[in-house]
Amino acid sequence: MKKTLSGLFTYIGLLLIYAFSLLPHWILYGLSDFAFILIYHVFGYRKKVVYNNLKNSFPEKTHKELKQIEEDFFHNLTDVMIETLKEFTISKRSIKKRYVFKNPDEFQKHYDNGKSVMMLMGHYTNWEYGVTAPLWVPQECWAVYGKIENPIMDKYLVHTRERFGFTLYPMEKTYDVMLNHKQGDKLYMFMADQSPHRDKIKYWIPFLNQDTPVHIGAEKLSKMLDLAVVFIDIQRVRRGHYEITAQTLFDNPKETAEHEITDKYFAILEEVIRKKPENWLWSHKRWKNQRKG
Repeated sequence: MKKTLSGLFTYIGLLLIYAFSLLPHWILYGLSDFAFILIYHVFGYRKKVVYNNLKNSFPEKTHKELKQIEEDFFHNLTDVMIETLKEFTISKRSIKKRYVFKNPDEFQKHYDNGKSVMMLMGHYTNWEYGVTAPLWVPQECWAVYGKIENPIMDKYLVHTRERFGFTLYPMEKTYDVMLNHKQGDKLYMFMADQSPHRDKIKYWIPFLNQDTPVHIGAEKLSKMLDLAVVFIDIQRVRRGHYEITAQTLFDNPKETAEHEITDKYFAILEEVIRKKPENWLWSHKRWKNQRKG
């Protein structure tokens, strides 16, 4: 009985999400403004986490400057939430108008040289729309995702994210999938800027003024499969409209030194964050793990 009710509520929730996603953008952004008031001013969702992360990352900034970044971050967060909601029904034509890729030839040159691509990005501006990559390049596009416990919601979210042409696979199957599907030109999307599990920490770097544990799986796989490493920077040009710029970090990853790819990725990402810090995901407990000693 409990399982049946849970499934029923899930389907009701999905119907509501679908209905909201059909609303025009101007209404959805009104809802985003309302959500900002609730999340930031009423409930104070993770405000302490956000402020402490900002304070430790930018010790040179005043309290007033940090509070402004904090407030702007929550505006960005609610917009991303609303735009993710819209992803359920948004058309390919609308996506192409709102999500403009400035230099797709940066990928094509690697395919012309017989290489597949490791596309690295961060949780910056609207990272969710990274799943629209198949609209920019004709090659096969694959991405890792974290499964959620509710199987009905998990299935629907995968379907939604795959409707632009991506093939998704669960995080725990990353190595199996990539090593067993090496044939043909591919694009693999990775966001490697969140905290690894304590038991899986292998490498630490200085990042945003703090000693930071980082994932190294993207580097290992790019070397194993000889994937060109490309970073994409997603910038908001106005509300609901973005420009994407690709930058090749390494043409031949096998020739790099240990951790060189990881170091470069985080150095570029930090440059991007420092220019407009409000657009990164500060509500994540990025520095919950501290190095012993």
